This record gives sequence, structure tokens and C-alpha cells, in this order.
Amino acid sequence: MNMGSNATLSAQWFDGRSARRSDATLFVHDDRVFARNTVDADGLANVVAEVPLSAVIVSERIGDTPYRLNFPDGALAVTADHAAVESVFHLTPSEHWLARMERASWVVVVAMIGLGAALYFAYQALIPMVATAVATRIPHEAEKTLGTVALGGLDRWMLKTSRLEANDLATVRTVFEALADKAGLGQVVELQFRDMVPNALALPGGTVIVTDGLVRLFRSDERLLAGVIAHELGHVHHRHSLRHLLEGSASALIVGALIGDVSGVSALATGAPLVLSTLHYTREAEMEADQYAFDLLRKSGRSPTDFADAMRRFEAMELCIALRNKSRDVALAKPGPSVDRRDDRVAREHLADACLDEPERTLEGRESEVDELRRPDRETGYMHTHPVTQERIRAADAAAK
Repeated sequence: MNMGSNATLSAQWFDGRSARRSDATLFVHDDRVFARNTVDADGLANVVAEVPLSAVIVSERIGDTPYRLNFPDGALAVTADHAAVESVFHLTPSEHWLARMERASWVVVVAMIGLGAALYFAYQALIPMVATAVATRIPHEAEKTLGTVALGGLDRWMLKTSRLEANDLATVRTVFEALADKAGLGQVVELQFRDMVPNALALPGGTVIVTDGLVRLFRSDERLLAGVIAHELGHVHHRHSLRHLLEGSASALIVGALIGDVSGVSALATGAPLVLSTLHYTREAEMEADQYAFDLLRKSGRSPTDFADAMRRFEAMELCIALRNKSRDVALAKPGPSVDRRDDRVAREHLADACLDEPERTLEGRESEVDELRRPDRETGYMHTHPVTQERIRAADAAAK
């Protein structure tokens, strides 16, 4: 097979026995390829390879990437002299399927769509699935350490020392301990109180935080407290906060899932407070915790109605805040002296604070405005961590029948 005329081209030479690279010149003469070092130790060029032209395997050309010329003994020459290689070896890269795909705009569009679909699948399905698998591999002691570090960070950034009265603390603790014992989590979970807006959240390792605002909103009603605490114990049981934390660290997921090494998970502690401060469980996680709460409430001689009524109280609070803010916005829009932003913020905080006390009463006589706000797809939620929806309330009422 006649490969073509004589040619000379410059290349980078790898001898196949070491990682050393050297400059070389390839000569093609009489259907044979000669490779010579540009300069040897004595300052002279010497032949380092001589093979038939047909024995050299040429890589496919992709864009402007260099050609790779593979020699029979494992040596490799890399050259960017595309024209010389294509002339000597009679190559027509424009006819190759890779070259045609490079020039086809529809291929680029399909590739971008495929990449987007792959990323969406990884975010929506793959990463949560791997997070669940890794969470089961992490020892409780390591998870407890993450929770302790996370609580310390949250205390520095956003939580304050509780100011609840002793009788209120005792009421919540009694409900919590009874539910935890009935769930078989008495030796795993720990109750903490912090001063903050109405909220309750479960940290990795079993720490459950109940805020002063929550106790105030529920007026220490054991039924409502039991509904929310049972839900948080569901998050502990399913290790939802740990899974959420892992989903924020793809590297820890990959290491833990592929080789079973969870030692690197300790690095998550640095970012744990930030991740958990933006905690927002998925719909599936909330449904899991809700179902766990329904079962636990029944097992404890209570009713899922306790949970439904707690959600109704949250909804009433947020509807109260929305109505009062709406009224204030209307008042501010009227002609008159401007309001300082700081004064406005303080006023809004006062309105929100007022809606903690008997929020249902503030909605009386304003049914039309409430109906306008209460859309079927409306989501409310304390600190946006647990969205309150009519779907969840209906599910609790149905479970109570």
C-alpha cells in the first residue's frame, strides 16, 4: 500500500518505557518512518525508531488536537502538523463521523440538552439516592458530632438562649420524653430550647430544637406540641437532616457510596451550620415524617388531629401576618411623610409578634380577605423549613378517621 511521498514533521517523542518527553523529527522515506532525536547527549541527532509506515497507528483527529502516532514497540509521537500527517497517511478527517458531528449544530444542541437532563437527574434523583445510602453508613457517634457542631454554629449565628418559664419547659419536656420513649428513641434524642420565631427542627444525631416562639404560639397546648414533636421525631428516625447535609456535599457522597469510607464526612462539620440554616425538606421527606407522626400519635393514645390542628395554627399565624402587612403596605402607600426603613422593619416585627397570640381571632370577620390569600397552592411555614399545605392538613385529618 503506497502511503504517499516523502515528508518531514516535528513531534514530541515518548519512548514507551519512561515518562520522559523529548523533541524529535519524523522522516518518511520509501514507505518507512524514521524517528530521530532532535539533539542527543552529544549534540547529535540519532535514530530512535524505524518502522514501516503501515505499522504506525494514527489517532482520530478531533478539532485542532494533535495527532498521536503509535509505534509498534509502544513508543508515541505527538504532532500538531495536521497537514503533513494527513498528506502522508492519506487521511480525510472531514469525512469522519466525529468531524461531521463537530460541524453539526443540532448535535451541539442535543448534547447540551442531554447534559442538562443528566444534571437534573443527578440533582433530583441520583444525589438524594446516594445521600440516603451514605447516611446509613455513618455511625451515630459521627452523626452526633455533626449535630453538636451544627448547633454551636446556629447558636452563634441565629439562635438565642431560651427565656421560657420553668412550667413551660416542663410541659414540653414531658410531651417530648413520652413520645420519644414510645418511639424507642429515648436513648438517641435530646431536647434543646432556643429563643426564636415559631419553629422546631431536628439536627443530625437526634437533637430536637423547640423555640420559645413555638411554645408561645401553641400557648403550651400539649396536643399541638405533641403533633409537631412527633413530626420532628420522624425526621430523626429517617435521618432527614443528615441526608440533607450530605446532599450539599457531593464529594462526601461519592467517597462514602463507592468505597464505604465515611472518615471524610467529618469535613462536613465546617459547613453544617450554614447548610442547616437553609434547611428546607423535600415534599417526600415531609410526607415520611408526617406519616411517622400519625403512627406515633396513635401509638401514644393521641390522634393525628393534633398534628392537623398544629398546622392550622401555623397557617392562621401566617395569614394574620400577611393581612396585617397588607394593611400596613396600603397605609404606607398613601400620601404623607416617608417612613424610615428601620422604623418600618420594627413595625413589621411588632405585627408578626402580635400574631403569635390567638392568631385565629385576628382573622374573624375578614373571611373574604383570608379566602383571597388562602390559595390551593399556598405554602406557609415556620422559618420556611416545613411548608404547611392544605394537602398535609387533609392527610392528617384523614389519618385520624
